[in-house]
Amino acid sequence: MFKRPLAHQSNSTPLRSSARRQLLSSIFTQYPSLLPPKIESRLDTTIEEGPGGISEKELGRIILPEGAKSAGFETSVGVEGTFWSNPDGDPLWMTFGRNSKEYIPTLYLLSLPIPHPPLPIIQLHHPLPPPLLTGAPLFIPAVRNLSKPHLLPDVVQNDLVAFVASTTGTDEVSYVGVGRVVAEGGMRGALQRRVENLRGGGEREEGRFCDILCIIEDHLWELGSKPALPACPLPIPTKALAAPPQSEAGPSRPPSPSPLKLNDLSISDDIQATEPIRSSSASLSSSEISTLLSISLLQALRNLQPSAFPMPASLFYSTHVLPSRPAYIPKEKRDEVVIGKSDWKKLTKWMREVGKEGLLKVKETKGEAVVQSFDTQHPSLQSHVEFTTVAEDEAKAAKKAAREAASTNDGEGSGPSHPSASGNGKANKIAVEELWKASGGALTFWEACGVDRSALYQPSELKTILDTYITSHSLLQSDHRTVLLDDEMGRAVGVKKPQPGEKMNREEILKKLRNSVSWVISVGGTVKKGPLQPITMTVKTRQGRKTITHVTGLETFSVDVDSFADEMRKLCAGSASVQPLQGASPKLGLQEVLIQGSQVKSVTEALLGRGIPKRWIKEGEDSKKGKR
Repeated sequence: MFKRPLAHQSNSTPLRSSARRQLLSSIFTQYPSLLPPKIESRLDTTIEEGPGGISEKELGRIILPEGAKSAGFETSVGVEGTFWSNPDGDPLWMTFGRNSKEYIPTLYLLSLPIPHPPLPIIQLHHPLPPPLLTGAPLFIPAVRNLSKPHLLPDVVQNDLVAFVASTTGTDEVSYVGVGRVVAEGGMRGALQRRVENLRGGGEREEGRFCDILCIIEDHLWELGSKPALPACPLPIPTKALAAPPQSEAGPSRPPSPSPLKLNDLSISDDIQATEPIRSSSASLSSSEISTLLSISLLQALRNLQPSAFPMPASLFYSTHVLPSRPAYIPKEKRDEVVIGKSDWKKLTKWMREVGKEGLLKVKETKGEAVVQSFDTQHPSLQSHVEFTTVAEDEAKAAKKAAREAASTNDGEGSGPSHPSASGNGKANKIAVEELWKASGGALTFWEACGVDRSALYQPSELKTILDTYITSHSLLQSDHRTVLLDDEMGRAVGVKKPQPGEKMNREEILKKLRNSVSWVISVGGTVKKGPLQPITMTVKTRQGRKTITHVTGLETFSVDVDSFADEMRKLCAGSASVQPLQGASPKLGLQEVLIQGSQVKSVTEALLGRGIPKRWIKEGEDSKKGKR
């Protein structure tokens, strides 16, 4: 519900005392579980026995303190509602729809020291599947304790529930979200259908189980102070699906969920079908590996164009599927996520099963599987939510290491001890990258693509993000060169209200998007605004035949000007001086090095030895004219 920023929020208005009392009365009526059962609630009377007793009035001060405020809001999808916040601005309660009397607790309310939880509690696997954090619905395989019905609340359709997860890896849990049950028959009906389906050899799960109303780190969470969510033991449900077992043997329990295949993942969008990936030394199970490979297949297809096929299955697997494995797999376990350790064991068998589901069209020739094409409109692909991949994670780590190495080598030493002076080698190249970030009038389009407006991206990612948006919104035309314009993309490329069926050339869209973002340059990991100017060497003649080589632009690449001048004195066996750059503002502190004689070759070698890429070393036009 809050996966995007609010479209509108009105100013907060303090509640009158009478309005606060009336609201508290409605909340207690809606959530009798806040108070212990079978005890009449009266103001200033103890409603909980023992040293931890608390009165209804005291409880009211916790869940809706004096000075509480209300504010109207509208979500990004046009749903109107009301917030009730504490004096610090943390939203505690909310309603959806005009004049609604259903008061929904938020994570901020659940983080308070409330003796009795207001909602039934469902424990989820940890780490939470990435799609849940972006507003995707919850599916039954994501629920923990499916084989322990005494730990599952007997909630019915349309009930509100609170989600918890063991974020610390211990037996204690913390609140992570609030949702509404949408499955027919509630928890009991969904679990019963799942058990019957698995017993009958079925492979496909039913649809969504809960809608997410709020989740940790969504935009509702960002509105408040984001306190640490306290951990506590998982409470036994007040109304459970089954009585607790009397002993370890206990009554017979429903069969454990079978490993789910690609169809299951197409519903749950991610690794909701398995136990969480363990960080211990225990190996991943074959079902976990199968699940991870299945979502890696979907991730790979989301970033490929139909024109890339046909392709041998072995090439597709090694070049696209394996690099698309989720980055949240612990590094020490990534080598385990391979086809040989999955339920399928053989790549051909996996491709054959995926082909039967209609996602891929696979042809076998002489024992070799060839992927002919894939269905861009397949439900599993349409509902897939992308994640950070192993390839992206490793590329990021490699860039970081290269930048650290470049900054270490840059400017160290001078004279014969420097690599360029001794001729014994060259420093690591300084990484020079052109990066972009979302800005301007296309911001809403980039947000719809999941782009972080504060992050920097590679130029190649712009095309990848655009292709993903086109595919996920079914905007691609049959010739693959033209694209249908929806409202978001239309505004991004300057078409305020696209007409139904209005199209635009894909390359033209890409060109307009390139022009709409902000470009910066990263030099050795340091971001610099504006276009990057190369280091320029200009040979000028003075007083007849006397020549001097001017070197400018060293500061851009963090080259110490004095150190470079000292190096050139020794390398060229002549004079080299430093002076302010003529024509530049003194506030910039720019300098140039003046070297006796025509030293273009020596300067180039010295700069290459300091890691400056050759394409960023330029010979001035005056020098070239003098050679003609």
